[in-house]
Order: sequence, then C-alpha cells, then structure tokens
Amino acid sequence: MKIIRKMFVILDLFLDHGDELTLEEMARFSGMNKSTVRRIALALLENGCLKQPVKRGRYSLGMKFLDYSGAIKRSNSVINIASPHLVRLSQKANETVIMALWDGIRAVLCQSFHADHPLKVVPDEGTRLGMHYTSVGKAILAEIPDQQLEHIFENGLERFTQNTITDLTALRNHLRAVRQEGVAFDDEEYYPGVRGIGAAIKNGEGAVTGAIGIVGPSIRLTRDRLVELVPLVKETAFEISRSLGYRNERVNAVFDDKKDTD
Repeated sequence: MKIIRKMFVILDLFLDHGDELTLEEMARFSGMNKSTVRRIALALLENGCLKQPVKRGRYSLGMKFLDYSGAIKRSNSVINIASPHLVRLSQKANETVIMALWDGIRAVLCQSFHADHPLKVVPDEGTRLGMHYTSVGKAILAEIPDQQLEHIFENGLERFTQNTITDLTALRNHLRAVRQEGVAFDDEEYYPGVRGIGAAIKNGEGAVTGAIGIVGPSIRLTRDRLVELVPLVKETAFEISRSLGYRNERVNAVFDDKKDTD
C-alpha cells in the first residue's frame, strides 16, 4: 500500500508543480529518494500514465488520462445534464462558458464551450482551479461552511495580481456578498486582462456540486457587461440545479416570475 500512495504523490506533482518534471524535481518536491522515484516513474511509463518523449528528458502525464477523462464524462450525470444548458449559455453570451466540479477538496474544470471570437479565453479541461481568485471557485466557496476555509487555505492565499484577495478575513467578507448576490466575479484576479462571472450549482440534497461561469478578455467583458450577464448566469445555474433535483423557494420563485412575464 505504501508504494501505491507514493505513486499517487508522484502523479499529484504534475497538478501542483507544472506540466513537465525531471526525476530530480520529482524527488525534491515529493521528499522521496531518487531511486524510488525512478522505479515509480518507470512503472507509470509502462502503463501510459507518464510519458518521456526524450530519453533522460522530462516527464509529463501520459495519454492514459485522456481515457480516464472520457470515461468520467460518459458516466458523470452532472456533465451530461449540464451540457445542453452550457451550450445555450455560450450561444447567448457569445463568450467562453466553463463548468467546474467540486469533490469537497478541489474544483476541476471539466467542460468548456468556446466563443466565436478570434480573441477568447480557452481554459484547459482537467485543470485544477484556484478557489480564491476565480469566479467559479469563489461561487463554490460561498456555499460551503465558513469554518472549512481555514483548512482549505492553511498555507495562505497566493497572490497572482494586484486584485487577488490574499487575506482570509477579507475573503470571508467577500464570500458573504457572493452568497447574498448568488454570483461571484473574477476581476482580473488570476490573470491580467481576463474577467469572469460564476454561479454555484447544487444537487437534490442541496449540496454544492460545482459551478458554471463565463470567462473572457476584459476588453470585451467589461464590468458593465458582467453586470448584464448576471441574470443569464444565475438562470442557467438554477436550471442545471433544478435538473439535478434541487428544490428551493428562491429557485422556484425565479422561474415563477419568468413564467408570469412570458
């Protein structure tokens, strides 16, 4: 069992420390000796979980994970249910639409639909998303118990731009506003020139399962444009949540009001 745990430690390094790593880097980041890392890397190479294009070169994740990713998409009911809603949202907003799923520990981008623009944001599916500096991450955080924040951010809040929230008290205050408004914004907090808006989705038990969002270049996604997109994003999140079995007076009221105006 110890060797299996070590194998997963090695694989997780590619999520936390970059797409390509040398044996020396893997040993340093994992705290294992180089000979152990080499044995694990060779085993992972044999089954396609790692690849090494050049002998003695850097390692990266192998194509095997695309097989796993495809299997997850085929079997995951949230993805299957949400897809048509996300396509419609992308068409209406004409911007890149994303969905991240939350497993209680991390949020992973699992779907994206891209806008028909030469200049657009194209996030990589399978990317582990930051929680305190992305719109979908903050939308998820706003729905979890406040006391969990200290555990999630026990190593602090990393800064990426001058707009990134790096103080836990400030983040708590920010999340209260997100909870009240029902949407979260990324105002160039991770990458200069990129903005986003996100809203959480919930299942039949009322638990947050992830979040959907719109991301795009700030030259098009101005703050005024983000405000215009709020009803559209909230409505789509409500529709997906309702399709997942979620029932809430607030959700039902939104749709009742919509019917009255049709």
